[in-house]
Amino acid sequence: MADFHLLRPWWLLLLALIPLLLWWWRRPQHGHGWHQLLPTHLAQVLVRDSGSVQRPQRWQLLLALALATLSLAGPSWERLPQPVYQLDNGQVLVVDMSLSMRSTDLSPNRLSQLQFKAMALVSQYLDGETGLVAYAGDAYVISPLTSDGRNINHLVRALSPELMPEYGSAPLPALQLAQRLLQESGYANGDIYWLTDGINTADYTEIADYIRQQPNRISILALGTAAGAPIKQLDGSLLRDANGEVVIPRVDAELLQQLAAISGGQFSQWQRDASDLVTLTAAGPQRRDGKQQDDQQVGDQWLDRGPWLWPLVLLLVLPLARRGALQASLLGLLSLTLYTPAVPAQEPPTWYQQLWQTPYQQAHQALERGDYQQAQQLAEDPWQRATANYRAGNYEQALADFAADQSPIGWYNQGNSWMQLGDYQQAINAYQQALAARPEWLEARENMALAEQLLQQQQQSDQQQNDQQQSEQQQSDQQQQQSEQQSEQQQSEQQSDQQSDQQSEQQSEQQREQQQQTEQQQQTEQQQAADTEQQALSDEQRQQQLTDEQRQQLEQWLNRIDDDPALLLRNKMRLEAQQRRLQRPPKGAQQQW
Repeated sequence: MADFHLLRPWWLLLLALIPLLLWWWRRPQHGHGWHQLLPTHLAQVLVRDSGSVQRPQRWQLLLALALATLSLAGPSWERLPQPVYQLDNGQVLVVDMSLSMRSTDLSPNRLSQLQFKAMALVSQYLDGETGLVAYAGDAYVISPLTSDGRNINHLVRALSPELMPEYGSAPLPALQLAQRLLQESGYANGDIYWLTDGINTADYTEIADYIRQQPNRISILALGTAAGAPIKQLDGSLLRDANGEVVIPRVDAELLQQLAAISGGQFSQWQRDASDLVTLTAAGPQRRDGKQQDDQQVGDQWLDRGPWLWPLVLLLVLPLARRGALQASLLGLLSLTLYTPAVPAQEPPTWYQQLWQTPYQQAHQALERGDYQQAQQLAEDPWQRATANYRAGNYEQALADFAADQSPIGWYNQGNSWMQLGDYQQAINAYQQALAARPEWLEARENMALAEQLLQQQQQSDQQQNDQQQSEQQQSDQQQQQSEQQSEQQQSEQQSDQQSDQQSEQQSEQQREQQQQTEQQQQTEQQQAADTEQQALSDEQRQQQLTDEQRQQLEQWLNRIDDDPALLLRNKMRLEAQQRRLQRPPKGAQQQW
């Protein structure tokens, strides 16, 4: 009880009512009415003062007032555990860019979901300085530690497995690079957030030994499912191994969870809502000076024990209503309604708090607790209900509620819902509506650019898949025609000598027809070549006809085009890979995904 104190000591001023009540009860009583007509000895028996309070009731009322005052003052002797966050912290984001990230067990694939989660992690959950490392067959520093989260998100959006100089999966060099970035930036301890779809079982021991030796805390987000899915390449084909079997990478969450536990980090699997990122960052950041932050570090919030005194106050006050002291009872009940103890946001409100809260407030608290199902049931506001559905992964229901809001924020939320549903064209239309009202909205513009990129990839993939299906159909048709011709030849051999003569004549006719078709095809190709040459000459003539002013305008227009970050990253990593090959042989896993 050494820490006993009062959270709201100013309520003790109510104790000044006690001497006032004692003076009121002890002052001389001047009778009125019947007291003036009746003798004193008869008035004491026949007339009872309704405003008087008997001596036992007085002490009962005074004790209730004292307890109520003490309860309102907020007695406390225990502090609540509060995580202490500091902005002076550093972390490195390690992202897996192996070919397995093209697996389609997550919609549209693991790579897109990794980009979504990485950008949300940097924008909403990380403070301080953040670095970025990407790896496949080898690891590369994409960005040193910086406080510019938008630059990190811009680089994450440009990454893809095809940019990496070497295919494969080598997470150990990536973790070593992340540790070096933290040390070079002056962070004795830091956080490494590793986004991956798994490791090779043969690499587990080496990675675990390294994690035990390094001081940083590694938190892992696993993307993918245990069942896995084929790897769909950019040309629409499925990746196959050396034996011609379709590669299906599966996620071993248990191995990743063990690696995270070794360093004291958090582990989470991909979820449709943001609960995986909440779990991933639940431990809070570490301090720059290298001191380990205790998860149960106490803060300045104290546990209020005042509500425990109110049952005693009610037991003392309520009986007075039966004895005529109604004013005292009403005073106690009024004080009870005015006082509502503070409840942490992580705990659901009690039944008596819900009596004084609107459905909007109850739904808001449910959203803060992460109880999206209850928030969906309680919410009467369409925006609250849509938010609960979106965070719970019910994107179709969220879209229906977001559609009721025609403001820029409503269109922006509709675009996010369409993105989660995989309809990128509808998402682009929604973002355009939001930008029409707020042209300077950077987040909406970035999301629309990402939707356009994903739509282009989807269209290319569908076109390549259609071309592949058509080519396969043509091959099957040719094989069928060849089989039919072979069957006809076999039947012709079984015929009589007279029919064999006719067959020879037909074959000669077919040969002549084929020869004619070949000659026609050659003539067509020659004509196309002539047309192409003529078109090139005409383009050259038109280019020569451009004036100097037009050429200058064309050059200025080309100079305004922004550099492609993907191209810059590819060139940077290829140059670094060439330098490494001169110093040592490339490292990495044997498999290429």
